[in-house]
Amino acid sequence: MAFDLQRLKQLIDCHGQVARIVITDVRGSTPRTVGTEMFVWDNGQDSTIGGGALEYQVTNAAEQALKEQRTWAHTYPLGPNLGQCCGGSVGILCEVFDHTTLPTASADLVKRPAPSQIKPIKHSNLTVQNGEIREPLRPSGKPIWIWGAGHVGRALIHVMQTLPQFDLTWIDFDQDRFPPNTDPSTTVIQATDMPMLVPHAPTDTHHFILTHSHDVDLALCHALLMHDFEYAGLIGSDTKWSRFRKRLTDAGLEMSDIERITCPIGRPEYGKHPSEIAIGILCNLLSDEQANTYGDRVAR
Repeated sequence: MAFDLQRLKQLIDCHGQVARIVITDVRGSTPRTVGTEMFVWDNGQDSTIGGGALEYQVTNAAEQALKEQRTWAHTYPLGPNLGQCCGGSVGILCEVFDHTTLPTASADLVKRPAPSQIKPIKHSNLTVQNGEIREPLRPSGKPIWIWGAGHVGRALIHVMQTLPQFDLTWIDFDQDRFPPNTDPSTTVIQATDMPMLVPHAPTDTHHFILTHSHDVDLALCHALLMHDFEYAGLIGSDTKWSRFRKRLTDAGLEMSDIERITCPIGRPEYGKHPSEIAIGILCNLLSDEQANTYGDRVAR
């Protein structure tokens, strides 16, 4: 876990004042680990420190801290008083931030003064020493570009935007196709000529092509094959992909390059409802991510 400074800035832009809650210490059996964070603002919250009675009490205390603009630290026993039988305890720090009090980051660390009531802590995810709190800065997430704001695009954004490891960009030709409640962590781009944006995508991007038009889908495939990417997936049937491969070959592209695009995408056994397609896509993405992480560990 790490300090998601970018997320905090986005939430402050939307809500003005935000309480950041972080687990600073755990003893015994607990639902989450040190460094787990949650954000609370007036009539809303983001992420979780484990749910249940603990989160309910902490959220109420954070809402009061927002009214008083007050930082606090407290240890919560996870016992009968909370209706929990974990048997451990959780140390919580709640800090209130706005544009004027945002912490700064240097050398991949977020540092700020520690409140007097918090004890010294030394943990890989959070350190409190000499009156200062230090947390690792969350690095940028994996770039995900979702092309199309139709039913599947909306479903995919819905399941992905709750995960902290992805940086989402969502593109469509019509601004009205984006729902008004899109999470501020998602970059929304309206572009009449969507393929023109492809060269602006980072080369390690995962692309998911889900537009309203086969012609636009094909143009995006062609543009991506002229540009570096980590993954490109196209929604459609085997028949659609067969026709696309022929048209891309006729356009002078090599079949070995064309096969870098995956079609169909998702997990067909899950079904064809937009949410089922989206869950299948996410399952594959998370499986690949876990496999890569495991491979890196083995290589080391």
